[in-house]
Amino acid sequence: MREEERQPYDDGVMEQKEIDNELRTVTKQARELNIPVPDNIWGHVRINPRPGKRFGCCRRENGKFIIEISGFITDCDAEKIRNVLAHEILHTCPGCSNHGKIWKEYAAAMNAAYGYHIKRTSSFDEMGLDDPAELAESADGVHGSGNAATAHRRSSSVKYIIKCRKCGREYPRKRRSKVVKEIGSYRCSCGGRLTVYKETIANPR
Repeated sequence: MREEERQPYDDGVMEQKEIDNELRTVTKQARELNIPVPDNIWGHVRINPRPGKRFGCCRRENGKFIIEISGFITDCDAEKIRNVLAHEILHTCPGCSNHGKIWKEYAAAMNAAYGYHIKRTSSFDEMGLDDPAELAESADGVHGSGNAATAHRRSSSVKYIIKCRKCGREYPRKRRSKVVKEIGSYRCSCGGRLTVYKETIANPR
């Protein structure tokens, strides 16, 4: 028997129109600092629904730059999404296809002017998302099991079960870790919200 301990926050998911507006805002901000953002940027942010570890990327297709973000970050707040978009917008500038000296100079200018935290890489923790590698860790050394619900019952030391409200996957935890304590700040690797249940299975006599 399980007893629900805490419900995750009911955050809203940013819609395509809102994300496109954020792209326009970030582009305007960069140009106001005389950062040479080109005109050939597609006006819509491409949202990639496939789970992955990359928050965003900048592609060039048919003569246009296309800014893409991963679908699982649309649960993040607008400030964090803007930060990802700003990172990628800078890659459209001449000499900024990588994270070299020019890109870093532009990132520093955006950070100073607008309070961004643009850097070469950001962590899942900084985005308020759960790292899939950490969340996939299961009890008693069972890693990557397709049936975590069965695996956790083998161990009487499991105290909490994290369950994804989207895909239904369950992750056993032996202790009240940061993910358990701050469940509303984390997401499953599929992008779904999480719920914590307290494991109350009695020890066998």
